[in-house]
Formats: sequence, structure tokens, C-alpha cells
Amino acid sequence: MFFALSKILAFLLKPLNLMALTALYGHFTKIPQRRQRAFTILIIMLLGFSTPWPVNELARRWEIGQRNPESIVEPYDVGILLGGYTEMSAASPAGMVTFSRSANRLTGTLALYKTGKIRRILLTGGSGRIVGEETSEAPVSRWYLQQVGVPDSAILVEGNSRNTWENALYSKQLIDSLAPGSRCLLISSAWHLRRAKGCFDKAGLPCDVFGTDFFTEQDMGNKLHWLQPSWECLMKWDYLLKEWVGWLVYKMKGYN
Repeated sequence: MFFALSKILAFLLKPLNLMALTALYGHFTKIPQRRQRAFTILIIMLLGFSTPWPVNELARRWEIGQRNPESIVEPYDVGILLGGYTEMSAASPAGMVTFSRSANRLTGTLALYKTGKIRRILLTGGSGRIVGEETSEAPVSRWYLQQVGVPDSAILVEGNSRNTWENALYSKQLIDSLAPGSRCLLISSAWHLRRAKGCFDKAGLPCDVFGTDFFTEQDMGNKLHWLQPSWECLMKWDYLLKEWVGWLVYKMKGYN
């Protein structure tokens, strides 16, 4: 029940869904004052969700894991890669994998392995869908890593978890059974690492963190950029709102 409710809540909090619901309310209400108020709110949401400056400042304060790989002097036994970087519903041809915006989770992990910063890679992530069937992400990622030269002996797979809390629980079980006492590096998107680290600490598998695909942008000198509406801001709000609600719910459930 908790899993399904969290997915439904995340769906309702998507900026485009909030704006669509507001527009529908304004269209169908028979009271002129409510209609006017609804469309005023819609304009405010559209400008607020599409302007770069607010979401950039919030992301700057939320994201963690900013770390230069060269600062890793002693290699980690296991790099734990959290799923969420493949488009499993994409109609990719056989032998190909389509990656999402979060593909830096995978490419960053691969770079850490190739440069000797981590000795093994633990892939954790199954299917997070509540309706329909979807191929588990971890086995697909294992196949991809093998294609680019990572030996199977260096890959651990946990393909049953459906959310971050289960990532932590099942990863701990796998580490305890196959590589007890391992020094671990948790790798995920910077905007997701705060909640993820809390889960792994709570599950009894404390890890250092390494962030990828940051939402925070640097100031490149163009002040107008921060006021120019962009669809990318809607996407960032989509991820961040879901993450903040997830963090709060996990806190209430005692998961972090």
C-alpha cells in the first residue's frame, strides 16, 4: 500500500499535472471569481516552475556528493550504483539500451571502475512500476557493462528492489553474504543522494557518497539566463518535488 501511495502522490505533484488540474478547475467552475483565481494561480505556477533562478538555488542547497574522483586515494571495495538511468519503456532495437538524463550515474560509475577508484560494482534496482510489466534494470545494466569491458566477476546484481529503501535493504543483504566488511561508495544523482544515504545508514550499510548529474548550474555571466523561462526547469521541479516528498515520507516511516 505504501509503495502504491508514494507513486500516486508523486504523480499528482508533477508540475504539469498540477497546472493541468488547475486549468481544468478554472474551465469547469461556474463561479467567475473562482475561475479568475484559478487562472491567476495557473500563470503564477507557470512562471514559477519555468524560471531557472528559484529551482537552481533550491537545488544548490539540497544536492550533496560533489567530489573530485582524484580525491579518492584508497579504492573502495564496492561502488553501489542506484538504478533509474535507463528508459526501459523505450522501443530500443535488440542489443541497444536507451539511457535517461540520469545516465551519468552509470557513466560515472564506469569511470570510477576504469580508473581504479572502485574494485567492484553493485547494481541495485528492479522495476518501480505499479501497473504493467517492465524488465528489471539491474540485469540490463549488467549486460551493458559486460559489453564495454567490465568482467562479470566485478559485477554484483540486486534486481528485486522497487524503491530507495529496498535498494538499501537488499544491497546490505547482498554485501553481507558476498562481500562482508566492504568499504562502499554510494553513487547516484546528487539530488537523490541525501535521501539515499539516509536509507543506507538506517539499513546498517554506511557509505561515502559520490554525486552525478547535478541540477545546480554555474553562473556563466549571463544574468538574463536566470529569468528566461525554460522547459528544463519544469523537469527539475518534477524530480525535486518527488524527492522532497519521498524524503519526508521516508522520515515519517523511519527509513532515514
